[in-house]
Amino acid sequence: MPKTMRITLSFLWIWVVFQPLFAQNAANWEFKGDKDGVKIFHQKTPGLLHIKLTTSVKVPLAGIAALFADVDNYKAWGYKISESRLLRRVSETELWYYAKYDFPWPLDDRDIILHSKMEQDPVTRRIRITNTPYPSYLPEIKGVERIKNTTTKWLFIPSDGGWVYVEQQIATDSAEGVPDWLVKLTADTGPRETAKSVRKILQQEKYQTQRLAHIKE
Repeated sequence: MPKTMRITLSFLWIWVVFQPLFAQNAANWEFKGDKDGVKIFHQKTPGLLHIKLTTSVKVPLAGIAALFADVDNYKAWGYKISESRLLRRVSETELWYYAKYDFPWPLDDRDIILHSKMEQDPVTRRIRITNTPYPSYLPEIKGVERIKNTTTKWLFIPSDGGWVYVEQQIATDSAEGVPDWLVKLTADTGPRETAKSVRKILQQEKYQTQRLAHIKE
C-alpha cells in the first residue's frame, strides 16, 4: 500500500472514534442519511472532510458528565477503542487520558493522549467537551503509531422532557484514493456506532439516576 494512502487511512480511522467539533457553514452541510436515529452530514473543504452526527437521548446531564469522566470504560462505547486509561485528573471537569485504537490490517494500531475539559454554560446548561492532543505526554510505543494532531469535541444541549440533543463533528483528511468501502466504514459506520453506543449505555440505571454537584440540571 502506498505511504500516502496509509497516512490518509490512518487519520481517517482515528477520527471515527473520537470526535472534533469545528465551526462550519451550516448551509454547506450535505445530508447523507438517517439510520438508527443518527443523522449524518458531510462537508468538504480543501484537504478535509468534515462529518457531523446528530441524535438525542433522554438522560440527566449528570449522567453524560459521569460517562465521559469514566475514562477506563471508554472502550465500552468508543468504536475500535481497545484500551483507555486515566493519566491525570485535575478536577471533576478536567483530565488527561490515553486511548489505543484497534486498526484493521494492514494498518498499525494507533494511540493518542488527550487533555479533556468539560464546560457547562450556567444559563443554557449546555455541556461542551473539548479534547486537545498532548502526544509527548508519554513515550511512544514500538509498533503503535502516535496520533499527534487532532482536536475533538462533543456538544450536549438539554431540551424539554429530559431529552438531550447530541452533536458530534469530525474533521479528517480528505479520502482521495481511499476505497469506497473504507470511506463508508470510517465516515459513516464508525461514527454512527459510537453515537449509538453512547445512547445505549446512557440508558443504564447508574446514568439515569446520576446527580453531580458540579452539573446543573
